[in-house]
Amino acid sequence: MVQSLTCESVGMRGISRVLEVAANTVMEKIRSIASTIERPIVGKDQPCFGWVAYALDQKKDVIDFVVGKRTVATLRELIIPLLSSGVKKIKTDRLTHYLRLIPKDRHHRSAHGINHIERKNLTLRTHLKRLSRRTVCFSRKLTMLENCLRIYFWRSSLKLLLKKL
Repeated sequence: MVQSLTCESVGMRGISRVLEVAANTVMEKIRSIASTIERPIVGKDQPCFGWVAYALDQKKDVIDFVVGKRTVATLRELIIPLLSSGVKKIKTDRLTHYLRLIPKDRHHRSAHGINHIERKNLTLRTHLKRLSRRTVCFSRKLTMLENCLRIYFWRSSLKLLLKKL
């Protein structure tokens, strides 16, 4: 129930009111749910499309994400694991930071064809109010934001895990 409410833009206090439990209990539940979810494995021949905070596979599923400032260091945390997993093609926009991080033979730059990423950004802001501008529903701690994103991006793998139990 907590994961469904988290993915439906309900804040911590809202979840605690609906479930009639303490806000600390909700936060602990989100932490425990997020800790059971593992990042998906990237195949060697899957092309990836990158955009500042997350990477998508060919089916437009999120395969990895980082939360941080818009710097080369943050992008490095996202791109280095992709490169080490053997991904053959990474498509990006024309941000110059990518030039320093991705080898030319794997890097495909284009200002066009990033509509699906912009659509996913809008969907994220709509579903997770903590990502909307000028809202009171924000994460005070970076780890809580990461936990909520983990649940949102990979809740389907969580459903499979819960079915096995």
